Amino acid sequence: MGVSDRAVDLISDNVDCVLRGGEINDQSLIARHVGDLQIAAYAAPSYVKRLGTPANPQELENTNHRIVGFLSSRTGKIDPLVMHRESERIEIRSSYVLAVDDGNAYLEAGLAGLGVIALPTYMAAAHQACGALIPLFEQWRFNPMPLYLAFAPNRHVSAKLRVFIDWIIELMQQHAPNSSNQQRHPSP
Repeated sequence: MGVSDRAVDLISDNVDCVLRGGEINDQSLIARHVGDLQIAAYAAPSYVKRLGTPANPQELENTNHRIVGFLSSRTGKIDPLVMHRESERIEIRSSYVLAVDDGNAYLEAGLAGLGVIALPTYMAAAHQACGALIPLFEQWRFNPMPLYLAFAPNRHVSAKLRVFIDWIIELMQQHAPNSSNQQRHPSP
């Protein structure tokens, strides 16, 4: 999630590389798995004051609780909230008060108290620290969101691009380390 979640066409947009969250299905790209974002559920204090703190993710379905949905740029559909705790798995697909396709709008809707949101922990950290977001369901986990550095195979990796790639890899190792060392194609 970021300023714009519009899919960039690397060749026609003349872009050297992109950092993308989620699986990359375009087999024409070289994609290096550089990190995994940890995701957690949050609500604004105003939401909790109005509707209470849901104790279990199942309370988000068929109750007064609401979710802010995130529209997938790949499918155009709302990504369901899928959480795990030990052998339990819950997939929530209803109770959406709003659905957006922009990470900033998604965060703002959560901060405004419109509903529960699922955010990368790095995006929520400052808001949680100042009390603007409250973590929910701390015993439940989302699957991490893989991050890929992707570029067209026919692009020349200039010295500047190589420095950028190395910096991204180092940054991700510090802040969003790989759960595994997967790589779809050879690295540049």
